[in-house]
Amino acid sequence: MENERFFNSLAGTNKPSNELKTQFCKMVEKEIRPKNHTILKAGQICDNIWFLAQGFAMAYIEKEDRKIPYCFWNENEVMVPVNSFFKQVPADGFIEIMEKSTLMAISYRNMKQLSANFPEFNLLMCHLVEDMQYASEKRIFNLTSISAEERYALLLKEAPFIVRKTSVELIATYLGVSRKTLNRIRAKK
Repeated sequence: MENERFFNSLAGTNKPSNELKTQFCKMVEKEIRPKNHTILKAGQICDNIWFLAQGFAMAYIEKEDRKIPYCFWNENEVMVPVNSFFKQVPADGFIEIMEKSTLMAISYRNMKQLSANFPEFNLLMCHLVEDMQYASEKRIFNLTSISAEERYALLLKEAPFIVRKTSVELIATYLGVSRKTLNRIRAKK
């Protein structure tokens, strides 16, 4: 069931073959991770694409002993640090599980095997990378072109789970504002 949810998340509106789906589901491994578990550290090469079947996670960099989040994932989302996984280079940041979570994982080796055996799988990976690129560009645009108040309103509209599941400090850093500024914005709402 969870394996199929992972596959369907990758497939989106595409209609891949049943053979691909069956093989993919056989290769997926289930992982249960505790709260505050780091599944990827800066400098490590990412060997998995994960599907967050249940839980919440954050990607961040460390600067001056502070966590600077740049991405959050909620249930039913695919997690992958694109450069580290697809180019097999060291990751720039960390991925931390923020609450007890169930992850479905497929390894780089298995992904390459699927790509070789099922050329249609490459289309799914291409769409995944396109979606992540779009989200990255949208985030950069929002950080550079709209006010802090607008960024917070957008966060409440598009990803209210972040506000419910993480600290004010992390939300402020994610929005690129001080905690004091975020508290002022929240007081106006």
